[in-house]
Amino acid sequence: MDFMICAHGSPEEEKFIPYIKDYVDGIELQNYGLTGSKSISAWNEKLSQHKSIAKKLPGRLAVHGPFFGMDYTCQDHLVREAVRKRLDMTYQMVCELKPDTLVLHARWSEELERFSLGDNWIEENAQFWRDEILKYTELGVRIVLENVMEHNPDMGIKLCDAVDHENIGLCLDIGHANLASSLSPAEWVEKMGERLRHVHLHDNNGKRDDHLPIGQGRIDFDPFFEALYKHAPGVTVSLELMAEPEEVVKNTVYVTGKYRKAA
Repeated sequence: MDFMICAHGSPEEEKFIPYIKDYVDGIELQNYGLTGSKSISAWNEKLSQHKSIAKKLPGRLAVHGPFFGMDYTCQDHLVREAVRKRLDMTYQMVCELKPDTLVLHARWSEELERFSLGDNWIEENAQFWRDEILKYTELGVRIVLENVMEHNPDMGIKLCDAVDHENIGLCLDIGHANLASSLSPAEWVEKMGERLRHVHLHDNNGKRDDHLPIGQGRIDFDPFFEALYKHAPGVTVSLELMAEPEEVVKNTVYVTGKYRKAA
């Protein structure tokens, strides 16, 4: 199990890199889905920031791609064209940064559930990802699909199984699961099994997606990590904290010290 730290590329984050280099195995670069998607110049600025910070923390590299409006199989052809353009930009970004993992949102929604569109969604998205994964496989990159407000991991599991490709897996955002699901995070892990390749680790109180340091919310992490080591021992765990640099360092040392098992 490898531990990573999430970063947006800001100068403030570069301050804590020297203090966590000995505790983490790599970095996950983020914010193409928020600030990076506002304009072409914002995207290019984010890419430049990422190139700079990635050099300061060698090791495994993951990138979180864009997510707002990314309906990969939308019925509206104009939306699909916009999504395709953004995905092409994402591919070029991956070619430049050379990560081993690209995190994208699965895009299952309650609206689809209410209109009984689940089967169509699985079929159309499975075909989309069977085609899309081929060029990333040539780069040696895996894609992991993240839960957002899903009540359970069932649709993600069905999609992953339907695609049936070794470079498509699931990303469990434990904070999102704690907000949207009656299942415990450990139960999500048990259901996902080895389909689970990547984890976004942060805490909350079950009301908002606060991205708190571990231990400042209500999530019980001990059974969660027990389930990871049992059902998905090869997973990468990415600390996705919204906190001051000093708190990020402190929490990184705590989490890796407590939950990293000796080889």
